[in-house]
Amino acid sequence: MSLKHQKAVVIGGSGDIGVAICQNLLQEGVEKLFVLDVADLTEATRQQLQESNRGAAILFKHCDIANRSELLQILGDDIVKALGSIDILVNSAGIASSEIPDQVINVNLTGVINSSLLCLDLMSRSKGGKGGVIVNVASVAGLETIPFLPIYCASKHGVVSFSRSLGVPPIFASTGVKFVAICPGATRTKMFNHCMQIPIDIAGLQDMFDDYVKRFQAQSPDVVGKCVIRAITEGENGSAWICNEGVIVQHQFPQSLFL
Repeated sequence: MSLKHQKAVVIGGSGDIGVAICQNLLQEGVEKLFVLDVADLTEATRQQLQESNRGAAILFKHCDIANRSELLQILGDDIVKALGSIDILVNSAGIASSEIPDQVINVNLTGVINSSLLCLDLMSRSKGGKGGVIVNVASVAGLETIPFLPIYCASKHGVVSFSRSLGVPPIFASTGVKFVAICPGATRTKMFNHCMQIPIDIAGLQDMFDDYVKRFQAQSPDVVGKCVIRAITEGENGSAWICNEGVIVQHQFPQSLFL
């Protein structure tokens, strides 16, 4: 699958991983990129992205993925007017702090569900769309348990299961939309640095946390960007891709009893 002349939306595209994803999409030929984020897309970052594809149009709008009405208005109105259609949606927004569990779930999971379902409707061939790809960035914490990040784990397990549940043959046959999940390991981002400093309040987990910090080598966000491209161009519908310590591989799940 070629990404030349494709139109992409990246939610959370101003963050470290989001910028890397945007760069890789542009390098692969995406001609129109719409970035949504609660954080500004700085002029320096915009110029950095433009260097990846001088002929591409790069657009930005503030959007809180946890605000459903704002999200739906922007996706269903502003982006449709600006792009005409969406070929690729990437949900890369995420937070890890569990001081307010509801906020973690709203950003990491509920927002992903809302944006995915709306874009599925917009992209669906059965409703006049062209089909496309929806990429949801989860985490290895969506495949494994990480006890010192229980709320984050719960949200990312939800993203993986949601993406796999919609990445099934009947939905693809009707809509032409492929779903894939991306599961990065430790990645050098501001959020990762914050996680390394969180207080461990649950008794017995400090040693486990210290061991985690020692054992895993954090990777560059660019590895995640490259993983997204491979998942879009090579990934099977409903697949999940791990990118950990610089290695990219498709995860193998047990055979489902319900498919």
